[in-house]
Amino acid sequence: MRKAIVCGSGVAGLSAAIALARDSWSVDVFERSAAVREIGAGIFIKANALRVLDSFGVLDRIRRDGVVLREARTLDRSGHVLQRRVLHEVNAVWNIQRQLLIRALLDLAVALGVRVHTDHPVEAADPDGTVRVCGGQHRADLVIAADGVHSTLRRSLGLDVPAQSSRSGAIRLLVSRTMCEAEDVVRESWSGCLRVGICPCSRNDAFVYLIAPLDDRDGTRVPIAADYWSAHFPRLASEGLFERAADATAVHHRYPLVATSSWVRGRVVLAGDAAHAQPPTLGQGVGLALTNMSLLAQYLSADRDVETALAAWQRDWRWVSQRTQVWSRRYDRITSEWPVWAYGLRDAVIWALGKSRHFNAYMRVADRVDAPRGRVLSPAEVAFPRASPN
Repeated sequence: MRKAIVCGSGVAGLSAAIALARDSWSVDVFERSAAVREIGAGIFIKANALRVLDSFGVLDRIRRDGVVLREARTLDRSGHVLQRRVLHEVNAVWNIQRQLLIRALLDLAVALGVRVHTDHPVEAADPDGTVRVCGGQHRADLVIAADGVHSTLRRSLGLDVPAQSSRSGAIRLLVSRTMCEAEDVVRESWSGCLRVGICPCSRNDAFVYLIAPLDDRDGTRVPIAADYWSAHFPRLASEGLFERAADATAVHHRYPLVATSSWVRGRVVLAGDAAHAQPPTLGQGVGLALTNMSLLAQYLSADRDVETALAAWQRDWRWVSQRTQVWSRRYDRITSEWPVWAYGLRDAVIWALGKSRHFNAYMRVADRVDAPRGRVLSPAEVAFPRASPN
């Protein structure tokens, strides 16, 4: 039996563990924290991720705990629609609390025989598959470095490439869902260089994100500066959103961006944010983690030589993540770096982007990856995953 060591128990680490365990690998997950948990609020799950979750057999559980979204709307500060995407006709998007997604993946991994070791920080990895954990050494046929944006293993392997830091960040929180969030719709409102997104993530809760440049003290303050946000978004203020948000537990993170010379060195492979962290503007953090690990397991199953399989997998699929990184960064720049004098033109650009099916198919190529079948779907082939009704 081939042995894999997974470093990190986030979405990428757990999805890698599940995909490998389903193919009869012996898998150990080493997690540096005292418990397997996800810090944050809600998370968007796009169609590519839903296909993988369906193949894992957990789609019904995700649907039970989350919300199937019908539309995505981009609005100006007064509530006028700039862009509208009908999701069930174009592509599926669900939303769920982050911790519930992690719990579903963890339960499945354990049921498949994966051994999860908390309080076990991985200190370094060697290309031959040796990892140093808590002063001891472990060796495996494959090492998955899923240890996050600031990956210790990526640095120890010398795979870092300098990347320009993003100028934006987001405050994320959960608020009680009211009649203002009755529709299963994600609304993102723009005002100058600020953005506010509101999205139901359960029957009772809505996920809220507030985006501002990093040098905006009021826009990055936690707890949120309710008066400041209300002045920029009077329509949302009239819904009582910022009063609810001011009382919520919130976290602020700067937008990440990771660049690497390679995802692979020897028997070690980078996964998730350690490989392709990016601004969340296209909502593909989870999707890329799940699809890349599902595809990786297929290549390893087809070729028992690990290093040959890793090279082929990277050659065939890395381009999807790289394109998604590029466009997530560009989309963020439209908000945070667009000149003030041209905001009127920006509204027209947003409208035009929303109307172009060809451009959206190119920019959102990750949405169309069907990892269980190992192919990229054409826009006409995109289908809504099946799941039992609530």
